Amino acid sequence: MPVLGVIACGEPITAQENIIGYIDEIKDELPNGNLFYLEAKGKSMTPTIPDGAKVLIRQQPDVEDGEIAAVLLTNKNEATLKRIKHSHDLIILSPDNPEFQPIISSKENPIQILGKAIRYTSQL
Repeated sequence: MPVLGVIACGEPITAQENIIGYIDEIKDELPNGNLFYLEAKGKSMTPTIPDGAKVLIRQQPDVEDGEIAAVLLTNKNEATLKRIKHSHDLIILSPDNPEFQPIISSKENPIQILGKAIRYTSQL
């Protein structure tokens, strides 16, 4: 399974799809769909997802409230990993670490959900 690059867990970082490695997986133990790993960088999702963890993402255009997603901030071409909450016409991207501020989508700050975080692996 490819690790497609680094995703921010803090300040959003420029979105790039560069394979930085591979993780061996047993195919029968994986969910259906287009899957890839991203490496978490930062502390906004701790304690849930630690800095340096490899996060398995299933590519999909939407997630349920409370789920964690890889999200593209389309105007800035930056990606981040956050917990999703839908509120009327807005989507709120919330960190799990209270030291960080949420990001709120709007017409001026559009987002695109890249996929749902399924699980993570870490050497901690």
